[in-house]
Amino acid sequence: MIPLVLFLAVLIGGSASYIINTKSALFKLTLAFSGAFLFGTLMTHLLPEVFQNSRGGLWVLLGFGIQLLLDFISKGLEHGHLHTHENRIPVLPLVGLFIHAFIEGMPLGLDTIMHDHGHDHSTNGLLWSVALHKIPIALLVATALRSSGLQTWKVLLGILLFALSSPLGNTVGVGLELDPASFLPVLGIATGLLLHVSTTILFESAANHQFNAMKMFVVAVGIALSLLLF
Repeated sequence: MIPLVLFLAVLIGGSASYIINTKSALFKLTLAFSGAFLFGTLMTHLLPEVFQNSRGGLWVLLGFGIQLLLDFISKGLEHGHLHTHENRIPVLPLVGLFIHAFIEGMPLGLDTIMHDHGHDHSTNGLLWSVALHKIPIALLVATALRSSGLQTWKVLLGILLFALSSPLGNTVGVGLELDPASFLPVLGIATGLLLHVSTTILFESAANHQFNAMKMFVVAVGIALSLLLF
C-alpha cells in the first residue's frame, strides 16, 4: 500500500498541473498546508523518537546538511522552485529531487519490523505527510516541464521517474530489514531532510516572509491535522 500511495500522490499532482496554476493563491496555500502538515509530524512524532538516542541529533544534522547539498543541485525543487530552459530537461534539479524522494521513502513501512524488535514506531503520519508534500511538488514539476516546451514523452518520463523514486527508496528500506540500531540513522537523516524542506516551505510560501490570515489558518489546519494521525 505504501508504494502505491507515494506513486499516486505524484500522479495526482502531475494531473492537477492541467487545472491549477503554480502562480495562483490556491497553489501557494496548498504548498503551505503540506509544509505545515509535514512540520507538525516532525515535531510531534519523529523528532522526539529520534532524540531518544543520544546520537539522534547528529543524524538529523547530517540529513539537514544533505538537503542543503541537494538544494544546491535541485535549485530548491523540493520546496517549490524550478527554473527550466526552453527545450531542455533540467537534469541536475531532477536528480536532486529523485535523491531526496528516495531517502524520504526509506523509513516508511518499517513499523512492523521495528515492533518485532520491541521498538515502537509508526510511520502512518509520516506516510501521509510525505504524500501530501509530493502533490504540490509534482504539480510544480509537471507544469515546469510542460512549459519548457519538452515533448510529451519527456514530460511523462520525468513525472514517472519522480513517482517511482520514493517507492523505490521504500522498497530498499524494507528489503534491508534494519534492526533498531541501523534504523535510527535512516530515520534521523530523513527527518533532517524533511525538517529543512518543511521550514523552507513555510517561510518561502509567504510573501516577504509574512503570513496573512488565510495562510495562518491553512498552516494551523495542517499542524492540527498532523496531530490527529497519531
